[in-house]
Amino acid sequence: MKAADIHIDIRLFQLEQQLHLKEDELKSLLQVTQAINSNISTHGLLQLYESILVQQIGVSIMAVFIELDDWVCTNAFGITGQEATAFAKITLPSFKQLTRLDEIGHPLATQFKVVVPVHHKNCPLAYTFLGDVNIEKDFTLDEKLNYIQTVANVIAVALENKRLFRAQVNQKLMKSELEMAGQMQTMLIPGSLPDDDRMSFSGYYSPHQEVGGDYYDYIELNDQESIFCIGDISGKGIAAALLMANFQASVRSYSDQQPALGTLIENLNSRVNEITRGEKYITLFLAKFNFQTREFQYVNAGHNPALLYYEGEIKLLDQGCTILGMFEKLPYVNVQSMKLEKEFIAFCYTDGLTDVENDRNQSLNIEDVISIIKENSQLESSEITGRIVHYLNTFKGNRLINDDISMLSCKIK
Repeated sequence: MKAADIHIDIRLFQLEQQLHLKEDELKSLLQVTQAINSNISTHGLLQLYESILVQQIGVSIMAVFIELDDWVCTNAFGITGQEATAFAKITLPSFKQLTRLDEIGHPLATQFKVVVPVHHKNCPLAYTFLGDVNIEKDFTLDEKLNYIQTVANVIAVALENKRLFRAQVNQKLMKSELEMAGQMQTMLIPGSLPDDDRMSFSGYYSPHQEVGGDYYDYIELNDQESIFCIGDISGKGIAAALLMANFQASVRSYSDQQPALGTLIENLNSRVNEITRGEKYITLFLAKFNFQTREFQYVNAGHNPALLYYEGEIKLLDQGCTILGMFEKLPYVNVQSMKLEKEFIAFCYTDGLTDVENDRNQSLNIEDVISIIKENSQLESSEITGRIVHYLNTFKGNRLINDDISMLSCKIK
């Protein structure tokens, strides 16, 4: 056989080898694509990636790092995950592009030869650390690394898409749960309040989130006595809403026993401690009125002072006790009592009302609310509440509220 023919045969053999290699690479990429389309698990994708690196490409040592709240070595070969983490984890942010560690004299070169990072919009998604790579004759390391980088990018992006999809699903589930919790909580807020010849009640409830920690209620004890209250649970969201629901049940349960107002407050304080173990607090304004004796009693447990409009004057109802849940036993309870023979208005609110700010960063002034009550005292409570809500919305303009807002207006005729 002539030398030229031998040379041609060798070249054909080399081309066939290259073709087989490219076919293997394409098959592997197709396998990865099919796995992604089949929605294979994160673990399955990473195992497939490890198989390509070890069995097809023939790397001697490899370690893959993926961010799962923190950077975690998910796959390791020729080295333990603990060893790889100890060697490489703290260096991850320094690698912005494919790096040959031995060429730059990096300390990690004693364990690994190459780092293949995957970034998306300048955010790192994954890092692959490789030891020696098996290089066939007539093939270059660059060709191998280009292929590895391609596979790493495809898999890392697929894993990121999985994470984003899970986050989106969880967000939708959370939103659905919050909406349901909000609907349930709204059911706990009295849908209808008394409005007759003896009294006129009106409420307003606007949670900052889907659910909140504000609470108000009206309880008729008997033909002559009624209780009304408003409260604010520390914190926001579902935890505050659950505590509010439990607290409302306790208020109604203890009130049915018709204890003295001081005893009722002490029982509620004990209940809050049982539920929260001192981790949550409740401010509460609670009042009791006897239509026959015209006696008005109240206890303010660290809440915003309710406003009492009587005989043309405003009185701040700020006496009572400390916040509920702060102490296992209340240091003191001062039940305030007065006779209100004539018509009066009691206006209760949570601190979300006075926390409202306008576009000039000015807070809503309670003096303006007092003026509205005085100027509209001849109206029914629903109309008074409506005037205050209108003023609130006009005052804040386009500014968003940053807390729950609740109001309870009571007019005893």
